[in-house]
Amino acid sequence: MSEIASKIKSIPWQRLMFILLMALMVAGTESCGKTGKLSKKERKAQIEAAKKQLQPIISGTSTLSYDEQKRIVGEVMDKNLNDPILNDMIIQAQQKLKTLLANQTQAKAQKVDIARAALFDLLLNKDNKSADELEKALNAIKKQNLDDSEIDELIARVENKIREMRAGGSSNIPIKTQLENAFTSIANAAKTGDLSQADNTIQKTLQFFSSDDAPVLIIISREGSTVDYDKPTTIKRYLNFLKDTKASRNDIDAIMTDANGKIKGLDLIKK
Repeated sequence: MSEIASKIKSIPWQRLMFILLMALMVAGTESCGKTGKLSKKERKAQIEAAKKQLQPIISGTSTLSYDEQKRIVGEVMDKNLNDPILNDMIIQAQQKLKTLLANQTQAKAQKVDIARAALFDLLLNKDNKSADELEKALNAIKKQNLDDSEIDELIARVENKIREMRAGGSSNIPIKTQLENAFTSIANAAKTGDLSQADNTIQKTLQFFSSDDAPVLIIISREGSTVDYDKPTTIKRYLNFLKDTKASRNDIDAIMTDANGKIKGLDLIKK
């Protein structure tokens, strides 16, 4: 018994306690790392870093894309740093992103509207552009990459028109000439008694217009900026008038189109 007591007394207790204390400290550090707790210094550093990330977004000076800015705001939120100033900055950044998205959506809608009108102009080819000129204008629109189904469909139609022009098709004829040819065709078909052909040409011609009621004005006289018109009519009535009178006595003076490239009005002048 005295021998056991002697061995116990010989153990270096101070050294043993030091080792035990170090083991407890290491275990505590590992436990803190596993639970994700931050020291005050680390938390403060992350808060300041997050503020620096959010500030350009709030001020609108960030050069990053909308998606990248949105990702940054999301990552800051996920850290749950729970700092009052930072929380307020997160709200400001979210509002800024909402405004940015709305502006981008509006800007794209405007670009789509402009591109749509331009593509309809190319289809009508009122300026009698060559196939190469049409292709150059079309490529400028395609470079915008608008990612819009209607624009893509119109682009395909213009590409088909260009192919037909290069193959010598009828699409090479300016819209002014096409309309005037249609007017003459209606009158001539009625004159020969082929009313079915006249009606068929009327229906095809109406497809160029925004509606059957698109106004048609006939210029009686013009001196400088003073213009006198005959009684206004509509395109459908005018085409039927050509069939009834069996004569086409007017040329086209001006063509007005709407945002979709359809003809919304005609000015005619006596030949």
